[in-house]
Amino acid sequence: MRYLALLLLFGCTPLIAQQTAQYTQYVLNMFAINPAVAGSKDCIDVRLGYRQQWVGFPGAPVTGWATVSGVIKPKKRSYKANRHGIGTFVEADNTGPMGYTSFQLAYAYHIQMKQNVFMSLGLFGGVRQEKLSLGDVYATDNTDPALANNGSVLVYPDVTPGIWIYGKSTWAGLSIQQLLGNKVEDIGLETRLTRHYIASAGHRFRVSKKFSVVPSGLFKLSPGSPLAMDLNVMMEYRRKVGLGVSYRNQDAVAFMLKVPFLKFFTLGYSYDVTTSKLRVGGANTHEIILGIYPCAPMDPNKAIVRCPIFE
Repeated sequence: MRYLALLLLFGCTPLIAQQTAQYTQYVLNMFAINPAVAGSKDCIDVRLGYRQQWVGFPGAPVTGWATVSGVIKPKKRSYKANRHGIGTFVEADNTGPMGYTSFQLAYAYHIQMKQNVFMSLGLFGGVRQEKLSLGDVYATDNTDPALANNGSVLVYPDVTPGIWIYGKSTWAGLSIQQLLGNKVEDIGLETRLTRHYIASAGHRFRVSKKFSVVPSGLFKLSPGSPLAMDLNVMMEYRRKVGLGVSYRNQDAVAFMLKVPFLKFFTLGYSYDVTTSKLRVGGANTHEIILGIYPCAPMDPNKAIVRCPIFE
């Protein structure tokens, strides 16, 4: 989809295709998708990720990111009372001659709806640097006005709102990335950051004392692009070790592994096998995520709800 964006840009038409990064392990990376997730965990939550898409395909997307989020604990009140979450999200993405770097700050307010069920409203606000390197562009017509500018452009403010509902076994959320639809000056013709509507949901089914199954789905829609749908199923052992499979419509089948190590670390890895026509040029995608969350043991009566995405 982002390769299509390049074709649209250099074909002198408005850029309306997908402009955001793709994640296979969205369950391990939900805060990067929805700002309302900030503060859903008892302690500081750090995620570091790297994705190499379509290995071997010239100009294929490469993404690196880092997120940090946490909760502001209420004083002299029940830890399950309404509370505030904060965080930051940094992402760098390059696709052929185009790329961007994004820096976002997040705030979320969590409301206890009933016992063990919360709803939160969140907002990302930040700045985005769009980049275009004409030295990497091969054009048959060098007088094309879409190639008249070269360099980087700051786009601000970049705003993403989100809503998040979660409990012990279930979660659901909705976010709108690039809400303002900012115009990107001096890159291409009539280039804009289009809105991306992202919905996600999942549930943990307990199979036995040691095993559980976590099916989930993520749906992404943006103007000019078909609906992108990711359907995941993860089998978990003791809510820690996980082995799963994912299907992305018209694109790939992926295999996922989640392994905890030491005391506060979790490593997630996914391998995408491309099923679309792009498999001829580059068939495979690798994605790795490192989760760090130094949560000390707590009184269960004071702990935040144990949402499945944080275990």
